[in-house]
Amino acid sequence: MAKATIYTAPKCPHSEKLRTFLNESGIDYEDKCVLTNPETYEEVFEKTQQKGIPVAVIGSDVYVGFDRRTERRMKRALGA
Repeated sequence: MAKATIYTAPKCPHSEKLRTFLNESGIDYEDKCVLTNPETYEEVFEKTQQKGIPVAVIGSDVYVGFDRRTERRMKRALGA
């Protein structure tokens, strides 16, 4: 199974939903907080050209935000 890198912020409900989805799907991930590390914020902006969070990077796929549509896309890509 692929390992994900996620870019999140504390107390962000969408970030929490993304973490829950990944945990329930059995996907390992590295969680990088954009608020505590300015380099992390710049890193995610370079990957997405957007300032929104959460962002999940799984392999070469990048997902910005987390809603039902994003969840469906992730499930299809992961074969879940």
